[in-house]
Amino acid sequence: MNTKKGWEQSLMISSKTKEASYGAAVAVIADNFQGIKAFSDYSPEWADVVETDKDTVSGAEHGTDLDIISQGFKVNIAQPRAKPNFVNAMVGAALGSMTPTQDGALVAYKQKIVPVAVGTALPSFNLIGKKGGLQYLHKGCKVNSITLSGEEGKALSCEAEIIGSGHRATNADSFIAEPSESWILMKNGYCWMEDGANISIAAANTQGSEDISSATPEDLKVKIKKFSWKWNNNLEGQPGFGAGNSGVFQDMDYARRTQELTFTLRFEDDAHVAFFEAATALAMEIEVKGALIAGGGAMYYGMALRIPRFKLTKAPLPQGGVGDSLTAEYSCDIQDDGTNPAVIVEVYNAIAAYYA
Repeated sequence: MNTKKGWEQSLMISSKTKEASYGAAVAVIADNFQGIKAFSDYSPEWADVVETDKDTVSGAEHGTDLDIISQGFKVNIAQPRAKPNFVNAMVGAALGSMTPTQDGALVAYKQKIVPVAVGTALPSFNLIGKKGGLQYLHKGCKVNSITLSGEEGKALSCEAEIIGSGHRATNADSFIAEPSESWILMKNGYCWMEDGANISIAAANTQGSEDISSATPEDLKVKIKKFSWKWNNNLEGQPGFGAGNSGVFQDMDYARRTQELTFTLRFEDDAHVAFFEAATALAMEIEVKGALIAGGGAMYYGMALRIPRFKLTKAPLPQGGVGDSLTAEYSCDIQDDGTNPAVIVEVYNAIAAYYA
């Protein structure tokens, strides 16, 4: 028996062009689709609702009927060594608002990504995946949650939870190539934290410099060991009555959106414990600046994550044993500051637009 091999997988999404309307097909061409490589595994779930007649009197001990009441689609896609294009595509779909800036006339761009205003729809896209020789098109896909995490000495990791309308169709399109990019490595990273009245969020990120302070923020690039940031849209499917749509969602909308931020620092003194005790407002910037995108330009492959306001939810007390260098764990409550978006992500690469 010639069994299928687990490494024989392919994946692409219409990250350059969003669906014209929810669940609409997007033409499979390079102007619309981009391939994804170096993902951890493609294991889609057909989240169908199946019901039988066993809860009613059928005259038979074991029932007599079964039907698919509604179709569903879910998949987690992760790049453990993330590239800018994947981060751009997934964070852009999760937060929803992307503003591009070009590096002069060069093929180099920054996408400033922030949450869409309440009431504004998130972009939806097509996804085509192949595993075990089975290749399907899934329409009406949205990013439910996105997680960016990094650890010293490693690469940035990006994981997205994608939910689709439930539509599926066999597909035979050729897979579009992935853009050529390098990993986002934490060895090229920076980290700053500011507190209180000195917090000042710049309108735009300047690569390699802090953009959260009107003074001199605390430089954490030596102290920080790891971080994790997660955004969750808490998407809710809208099946409606679905006339003629085979039981798939007719749209998806977000409920109350949430964020999580945790990080670990080498323990130095009690200054951050005082931040917890005083419920001090804090801001943080985590940035990675890699190689120059285009010769003669000023933009470098990478990303910047800025949290304009958060407070600590527990005291960052020293952790570790007698033979350890002590660390402290930070758990945060991210808040609105009344002026800035609740999170700002800026990603730099050679792609002009996403979900146009």
